[in-house]
Amino acid sequence: MRFTRLLTIVAGGLLAMNNSCKKEDDTVPCPGPSPVETAQVPGLQAHITEPIPNVGQSNHYIVNSISEYRELFDCAPPTMVNFMTHTLLAGKTKTATATRVLAQEVLQTCTGYTYTVKLEAASGHKAASVVYYVVVPKILPTAKVDFEVQLPALDSKALSLSTEQ
Repeated sequence: MRFTRLLTIVAGGLLAMNNSCKKEDDTVPCPGPSPVETAQVPGLQAHITEPIPNVGQSNHYIVNSISEYRELFDCAPPTMVNFMTHTLLAGKTKTATATRVLAQEVLQTCTGYTYTVKLEAASGHKAASVVYYVVVPKILPTAKVDFEVQLPALDSKALSLSTEQ
């Protein structure tokens, strides 16, 4: 009997302590997007073998190994990219006219990464596919990467493709 009473007092005390001491939230607020260091591979003229059926559509890839690279590109893997420490982000977009890459940026956000590619019109009026890529510090295969492709303006209306992978 005495043991039961002692156990009840201890349990009540623990409950009272739990309710009186609230834990402060240990989560750190997420800072705004921050730029990720990127690099190009000089001389890489990679061609993604997977076709894109329609103008305005894009395919996007997160390449974390030489075997993934070989499945995607029709050229030898670049010797200067160490897939143990780096990731290759790549994409291919079909456009209504000749197009080239104007600017690229990768930002790390609270939810993952955003890879933005801005395209500009090049000389030529024939539909074309443009390949873009950038090397970044290693990204986990499970990381969320949003690819945002900004197409050149057509008839004063800017088009933008945004996909997630």
